[in-house]
Amino acid sequence: MSTQRVEKSWQTKGLKDYPTEALLGTLGHYGIPMSEADYRKLAETAYPLGIAQQWKGAWKGTGPFKDYVVAAAVELWRRWMGDRVSPQEFTEGLAALMNALVQRLNKLQDAPVPAAFERLKSLRSRLTLDDKGALPAPFLQEALAPFSEKDAELFDSLAESLAAQGHHDDATAFADIEEFLLPDRRGISQAVVRSARGEREPAIQDLKNLIHDTARAPISRLLAVDGLIHLQAWIDASIEGRSLLAEAEKANDIHLSLDLVPRLEHIFKQQNDRAALLELMGTQERLEAQHDKMHPGHRQHRHQHAQPQRRR
Repeated sequence: MSTQRVEKSWQTKGLKDYPTEALLGTLGHYGIPMSEADYRKLAETAYPLGIAQQWKGAWKGTGPFKDYVVAAAVELWRRWMGDRVSPQEFTEGLAALMNALVQRLNKLQDAPVPAAFERLKSLRSRLTLDDKGALPAPFLQEALAPFSEKDAELFDSLAESLAAQGHHDDATAFADIEEFLLPDRRGISQAVVRSARGEREPAIQDLKNLIHDTARAPISRLLAVDGLIHLQAWIDASIEGRSLLAEAEKANDIHLSLDLVPRLEHIFKQQNDRAALLELMGTQERLEAQHDKMHPGHRQHRHQHAQPQRRR
């Protein structure tokens, strides 16, 4: 084990300029003996934050070295796994693109949008995808983890805002990235962009087609209903939401049925349809009784998609 170690000031200086032997010496000193072969083995099934999580059980570092394992795992990936994009590298590329697009929205003439799109395109071309063309869940979780709720709101609204300002190519390109990262939104983000371009009725029809597509996952069809709600297409949202609820009940999909209830409640309130709201209350009671019978004690857990997912 190397006797070289990282200094206490690493938190302000970063780890980039330290030799690898010092990084490994510090890991070993605080309880994690590690070689390149060991690290590559861990990287077969985990990404940097996942690797750091595995190390934490044996980690003895305190004070300035309490969080060293995370920084070391990220830096060693950069040095040893350079042929593979890390979630952190993708995060940096996405954040840079979002920042450039905000500059464009703020009418900054030399906003580095083309270069930022090109960088992210290059990163995407090197990613390993599953058989459905999606990112592995652990990669996505690590890539999106650094983003705050405010960042998430910006991510959700960027494509639509760009389209509304007339930056149509940028809007379409960013919506493609959005749907790549969140496959359940495929087609939905582009429909919202289409509406913002002034093609409201075709966009509504696009969303209705997505709701009718039984090959899509239930959550994806549910998000298409949210798309209609976002566009304030209340009549269409009411018709499609009712139809999807009837289909879900017929298929005994109790969770999709329950997730539709608050959406329909929101729609009916916007329409001031008191009769529909009263009927929905009875439907909700019946569905909850069925749910309780199927999953005793489970109703204490909120459904992940129980509220309309509105874009801001």
